[in-house]
Amino acid sequence: MAEQRRSASVKDREAGTEAKRGNEDRSHRQEDAPRKSGLPGLDAARMAKEQLQELTGHPADSVSAMTRSDDGWLVRVELVELERVPPTTNVMGSYEVELDGNGELMGYELIRRYHRGSVGGEDQ
Repeated sequence: MAEQRRSASVKDREAGTEAKRGNEDRSHRQEDAPRKSGLPGLDAARMAKEQLQELTGHPADSVSAMTRSDDGWLVRVELVELERVPPTTNVMGSYEVELDGNGELMGYELIRRYHRGSVGGEDQ
């Protein structure tokens, strides 16, 4: 009988060790999984404007949209592509900018061009 108890005790310890290993495996997998960006939205907006302005040579006017992605941010930036008089006729470009979790530019794309004074979906 004592041998059965000792045997059960050893099995319990082994089971506990296996369970602990399983938890450790899961915690390592969670650490290895991609984490959401810790970069605050305001910083992401600033970085998107600055980097896009530097690349295109056009002044960044505003940020019109932002979305957190799995590993960073998608930011919509409005640029002044051609200044005219009056300013309501300026040619604007709406760009989608992708930033990684550190705020580095991953890519950008021109979505549409329009006149600053246009209302709605009037594209050029």
